[in-house]
Amino acid sequence: MAETLLSFLEQSAQADTDEALCHAFKAFVETFGVEAFGYQVLPSPFDAADTSFDFEYNTFPEAMQDVYFEERLYDHDPVTSRAATALQPQFWFEVEQTTPGTRFSQRLFELLRQSGFVDGFTIPVFGPYGLAAFVACGRFSGAFNLTAIQLRMLQLGCQELYSRTIMLRDYDAPAPPHLSEREVEILQWLARGKSNAVIAAILGVSPHTVDTIMRRAFVKLNASNRIAAVLKALRVGLITF
Repeated sequence: MAETLLSFLEQSAQADTDEALCHAFKAFVETFGVEAFGYQVLPSPFDAADTSFDFEYNTFPEAMQDVYFEERLYDHDPVTSRAATALQPQFWFEVEQTTPGTRFSQRLFELLRQSGFVDGFTIPVFGPYGLAAFVACGRFSGAFNLTAIQLRMLQLGCQELYSRTIMLRDYDAPAPPHLSEREVEILQWLARGKSNAVIAAILGVSPHTVDTIMRRAFVKLNASNRIAAVLKALRVGLITF
């Protein structure tokens, strides 16, 4: 397996197109029993609209892809949500068993099974400013039987896939804005669900001061509300849960 990873690294370095890179990655993951994969590079939350960069390569069944996007299941995907805050691969049907079910999540797992998937996992990939991409790997013929070392090698391969994609596109993600210590502190409490009044009491300031600092952070993050601000700050590591 180590030779397989080294071989992929060599092929990645030689790839001069996205297509060649993804074909090399496909051959790499197939040695671990992967029978279909999806790769999604996320646009930076601080990209200007005219410079935004994202990329997708997918070998999942086309009918499944159509439903996933038409029904906007990506907006309610518990697997990617879990993966976004994790460092380890997230197995799809383990996530199903450990998260509260919603009609969207039920639809997603139903869709996976209807598409023939027996097992699968999603690997988060992190860049200079936080979460940068996802790689989802699935099997139709049976469950995965991967060791911890094999999963780690897959993670390293995913990181190389992302890094090489960025190099081929000559893309530099814009750095997140600088937030003051107080702005970070207030966003941290917002992420924990605290109201302005409660935050004011915790920090020993007035609710008006909290509101002023919070709105200043919103402007820096280009966010229209507290949920958007918290999500952006979490994604690029400005705050943590």
